Amino acid sequence: MISQSPGFFLQRHDGVQPRSTWRGRRYWVVSRRLCGFRPFRLPSADRVALKDFAALKVREWAPYAEAGYYLHLMDDTVRIWAWDSARVKDAMGTMGIDPGRVTVLPETALQERGTDGPHLIECVEGCEGQIWSAGELKASRWWHDPPSQAQWRDFQRGSGIQPLGDAPPVEAPVWRRRPWTDSGASLAFGIESRGRELILVGAGLLIAGYGYFGGALVHDALTLSAVEDRLQRTERQAAPVVADRDRAISNEDFLARFAELSPFPSQFELFAKIAEKLPTNGSRIIAWSYHQGELQFTIFSPSSIDILFYVRTYAAVDGFTDVTAKSGEADQTLRIKLRVAK
Repeated sequence: MISQSPGFFLQRHDGVQPRSTWRGRRYWVVSRRLCGFRPFRLPSADRVALKDFAALKVREWAPYAEAGYYLHLMDDTVRIWAWDSARVKDAMGTMGIDPGRVTVLPETALQERGTDGPHLIECVEGCEGQIWSAGELKASRWWHDPPSQAQWRDFQRGSGIQPLGDAPPVEAPVWRRRPWTDSGASLAFGIESRGRELILVGAGLLIAGYGYFGGALVHDALTLSAVEDRLQRTERQAAPVVADRDRAISNEDFLARFAELSPFPSQFELFAKIAEKLPTNGSRIIAWSYHQGELQFTIFSPSSIDILFYVRTYAAVDGFTDVTAKSGEADQTLRIKLRVAK
C-alpha cells in the first residue's frame, strides 16, 4: 500500500490524499478504480495521427460529459486511460489546486513496469489484473476484490491469451518518481477544456495581431463557442448510448478471441456439413454431441438404413476422419461417430 505521506495528490473515490511536499514534479494521481483503460491499434500511423486518433476514441468510448485522458504511445498502438475530468477538477477545487499547475496521471503510470506475463497488482483501492508482453502493458482490468477463478480466466481470454490457471498472488506496487509511459507533450487533460482553451487562445492571438479584423473575429469566436456548447450537450445526451456501444464492441472482441482459442470448426459449420449429406427421404438428425473434435450424432430414417452408404458419404467429406456407424437404440436410427480435423 502507498505511504501515508505521498509525494503527489492521490484521488480515491471517497476523497483526496494530499501530498506531503511541493518539491519536485507536481502530480495528481487518479486511482485505478476511477479510470477506464483500453488499447487501440493503428496500422501505419505516425505519432501525430496517434494523438488525434486518441482524442476521437476517447470521445467515442469514455462515458463522461467531460473526459480526461492519458496516453501511452507506441509505433502503431495507443493505450488510453480515461476518467471523469469534471470530478477531478471538483476535487482539485476543494484542495485549492489550480488544474494548470499539476499533471494528472492514472495510478498505473506511476508504478514500475511488470515482467512479461500475468500479474495481479494491489491498488490504492482494490486490485488490477495486468498482462505484460515485450515490456508493454497489453491488458488491464480492475476489481474491488481479488478476482475469482472464473473472472481471472475470462480476463485472460478477453486479452487474447490461453488461460494459465488461477490468479497469481497479489503483488505490492513499486512506486516511481516519474511515469514510465510515453504520452507525448501536454496530453493529460480533459478534451473539452482543451478545445475550449485552444479556441479562446487562438481567437485572442488573432485579435491582438490583426485588430482591424476584430469585429469579424469576435463574431467567429462566438459562433465557435455556440457550436462547441451544442456539441457538448449532444455528447452528454449520447454518453449512455456510446457506453452501450463500447460494451457491445468489447463483448464482440471477447467472443472473437474466445473462438480463436479452439482449433476446431464451429458446431454450426459442422451441422451444416452433416445436414447437407442427408438423403431427401425425410431423414433427420435427432441427437448431437460434439467435444474437442469428437463428433457423434444419431440419424432417424423413415425407410431402411444403409449403414455402408452413410459411412462412405461422411468419410468423403473434407475434414472428417475415422467414420464409424452402428444401429441406434431405437428402430430406424443410426448412430455415427467421427473425428473432426483441426
